Amino acid sequence: MRIFHGARSRAVVLAILLASGLTTTASFADTPKLEQTAIDQMLALRAEKLSRTPAQQKIASGLLYALDRSRGGELTTRHVPQLRTHLDRDHDGRVLIDLDGAITPLLEALVDDLGGEIVNAHPRFEAMRLWLPLDRIEELAADASVRTMRPADLYALQMINTTEGDVAHAADTARVAFGTDGTGVKACAMSDSVDALATLQGSGDLPPVVDVLAGQSGNPGSSEGTALLEILHDMAPGAELGFATGIGGPAQMAQNILDLAASGCDVIVDDILYLAEGVFQDDVIAQAVETVYDQGVFYVTSAGNSGNLDSGTSGVYEGQYSATALPAPLAVAGLSAHDFDGAGDAGNEVTEQALNPSPLFTLQWSDPLDGSTNDHDFFLLDAAMANVLAASTFTQNGTQDPVEAIPSPNDDSGNHLVVVLFDGVADRFLNVNTHRSFLEHATDGQIFGHPGSDKALTIAAVDVASAAGGVFVGGGANPSEPFTSDGPREIFFNDDGTPVLAPVILNDQNQVPPGPVPQMSTTRQKPDVAAADGVSTATPGFNPFFGTSASAPHAAAISALVKARFPNITNDELFDDFLSSALDIDDPGFDRNSGNGILMTDQALGNTQDIFSDGFESGDTTAWSSTVD
Repeated sequence: MRIFHGARSRAVVLAILLASGLTTTASFADTPKLEQTAIDQMLALRAEKLSRTPAQQKIASGLLYALDRSRGGELTTRHVPQLRTHLDRDHDGRVLIDLDGAITPLLEALVDDLGGEIVNAHPRFEAMRLWLPLDRIEELAADASVRTMRPADLYALQMINTTEGDVAHAADTARVAFGTDGTGVKACAMSDSVDALATLQGSGDLPPVVDVLAGQSGNPGSSEGTALLEILHDMAPGAELGFATGIGGPAQMAQNILDLAASGCDVIVDDILYLAEGVFQDDVIAQAVETVYDQGVFYVTSAGNSGNLDSGTSGVYEGQYSATALPAPLAVAGLSAHDFDGAGDAGNEVTEQALNPSPLFTLQWSDPLDGSTNDHDFFLLDAAMANVLAASTFTQNGTQDPVEAIPSPNDDSGNHLVVVLFDGVADRFLNVNTHRSFLEHATDGQIFGHPGSDKALTIAAVDVASAAGGVFVGGGANPSEPFTSDGPREIFFNDDGTPVLAPVILNDQNQVPPGPVPQMSTTRQKPDVAAADGVSTATPGFNPFFGTSASAPHAAAISALVKARFPNITNDELFDDFLSSALDIDDPGFDRNSGNGILMTDQALGNTQDIFSDGFESGDTTAWSSTVD
């Protein structure tokens, strides 16, 4: 449990200041100076935001800015000329949009009338993905059933032959020793696509039958899904295999998780992360993971490849909003900016971009999903702090998500990210994420979204080459990859948006003091365990296969072997078995980069057998008699 009233190192001091109503701001003279051009541009963006109609307030600013430029509007052609407004279009010039709201036949008919095309619609999740002409977005947003509209959420893949992980994780010998090859278990993967499926079935790298959910192959794509399936088949050759794509939007991915479970999957592994998934509250994907886990499906996911603080590769910043002074015109307008370093630095410089950077920077804060009453704006300024290159100024007035996102299609090294409080209270916890770029002011806490779920086994990466052709031995010999994402994950809200913990803080008179009530969070220690990457596959483009995308299916295959050997094991028992039997690496004990250590097949099976032979929790163990002397 944590109480946040400041950055982690200053929580107690700021809690006292905020509770008493006393706050301080750093002097603007100590900050990188905003040039007058940038000040004028930010004021112009503020004026546009204040002028929005009720329909426009439902629309993400990226769509509004693109619409303004297409119409030759003064905002983007004269006042903020360098503002990015690019959106992907289809052959008819339509833009791909994610819509939240009540999905009804009348709304679907309206989309058709406006020249749109529905990609998928999920009334259960109140979500729709659609193509729509840009000049018709305001008409659609005016419909009462629409809550919000935004450019389609982007995802990242956490990206011949038997995988070298089969030996490194001691799966080859454990299958013989414990008499298990996955038979009786269905192991399913979620990634982008399985374009190479027929080719790999023809070569014998995949079995003749793979159950792909109807219409959910994801083809065409990179066929990363076949690489995941290969690893599953190499290590658990007796298991049935299934697949569904994770692309199509968060609601579609959530539905595919539920549908895979309904199709009989006992283990599901994915390597998809949507860049705007909930940080401080489980959203639809994480909730789908929770649902299938409670139904008995064991869920495994990749931790991500966005770096970590210990390796100097962190591209995330987390901390309590702390106001720093802005120049008079902005301050008079009621705006303040976040102080990233405690010394008045309002700009967090993107110091370097990775070889495979994300096309998006995101900002989230600790308000509930679909219920943000505090309104923050997100800006990207050039190296001279003279021009606004990108801005996200979505209106948050009580029914929107606490999310802002700005495009980063090119190398933004040297540019500065700025967080501005447009309206609301200055006591929310922030998450600024570059998704694989490096930040001047960086922290831990890169893992978010469904990899942060307490019902997903989240997997870090260890280069299989460190096993030198043999088995992992642990300790410093098998360090975690420098790009693997770190934890922990702070969660402020339950699934329904209520606080995870409701603090009652009394003063000396046993009364609740005036002023803001401190927010409280629960800490999820992530990742859980680590597994091999850098392995060989026969899937074109994935030899070698690096990243937590490769490590996750190794852990899923081990899960299938254990579930096949001990069919009555519960998910909680399996989870605990993996945490307690993992091979410790990095520093002694749990590490925010590698969790409890490397998951080893023989140790997991042996540990489970010892527990069950003692009659632990699962009752009759006669079905699990060992083949080991």
